[in-house]
Amino acid sequence: MTLPTMQPVELSTNGPASATLAHIRVSERAQGILPTLPAHRYVNTLIQQGLRADAVRFIAAWLPPRESVWYGILGVWQSYRLLHQPGVKEVLEKLAHYVIDPTQAGLDVLGSPRELMHDSSTTGQLMQAALYTGNNISSHRGKTIKPKPALVGRMVGLALVSAAGKWPGKDQNECLDQFISMGLDIAEGKDSYAEKTKQKLPGLREEADEKVFFGTAPGGRVSSNIWENWKM
Repeated sequence: MTLPTMQPVELSTNGPASATLAHIRVSERAQGILPTLPAHRYVNTLIQQGLRADAVRFIAAWLPPRESVWYGILGVWQSYRLLHQPGVKEVLEKLAHYVIDPTQAGLDVLGSPRELMHDSSTTGQLMQAALYTGNNISSHRGKTIKPKPALVGRMVGLALVSAAGKWPGKDQNECLDQFISMGLDIAEGKDSYAEKTKQKLPGLREEADEKVFFGTAPGGRVSSNIWENWKM
């Protein structure tokens, strides 16, 4: 049975950004943006001001838990596969299997709450995000501590920003740019974890985003596929 927090939900871009901001920490500059703005306008303002890490954190927290964890899996894999770190692929494959079939049994395969809560690595943060989609985060047998689903997006955002920090290219902003574009795609129902269960959410992307952020406006930057073009 699919866990309740991983069931499809309805979201609206017309909702205020404050509903998402209540669950994450953003930079001082981002705090200066009106939280009463609709979520899609808040994201667009972050993009216009070049607040990339804040945009990634916001998108991760705005997405439903299932889409958010999937967002984290795709982003962390795209960055870490270039580092050739042993064990990362196997961890992300376990997470991917869980997102595709989000049952408690699938979550248990990831490890015990005690193990996951003490892993501060990038993949550990992503595993903790998955743990928060379950029914219990207690490490003591017979004791139940209900996790807060809102923590899912916070941990995914931390994992993505952490992964960008380990990006082996010269420009970390290029990695964050790609994460933002990927997150906006997922919000529009693209790059889904499974075609048959695709959930199309009202998109966070505005038409101006591509022009202002990715490169046709003065001072803009051209978006390229850094995953394919990156060289040592």
